[in-house]
Amino acid sequence: MKADPKYALPTHLLEDAAHIIGQSFSEIVPPEAQRHLLNAQSELLLGLAIILEHNASRTVRSPRAKPRTRRKPVHPKKVTVS
Repeated sequence: MKADPKYALPTHLLEDAAHIIGQSFSEIVPPEAQRHLLNAQSELLLGLAIILEHNASRTVRSPRAKPRTRRKPVHPKKVTVS
């Protein structure tokens, strides 16, 4: 089941954000740390996009008429061992 396209996060916004952050870090942060941070950033943005897509595909449920009652736990009968 696909989410409604009007709620999808445009890819170019993610690319622009990554490009801007990448440029500002290149002047201060060493190259190895840059790669690590950019990988973490892309994972974070991918996770956010997945969360948004998941929430956009959810339907609103009507509240239940009455709350569930908790069942009492069933304890086994005592067994005598001879």
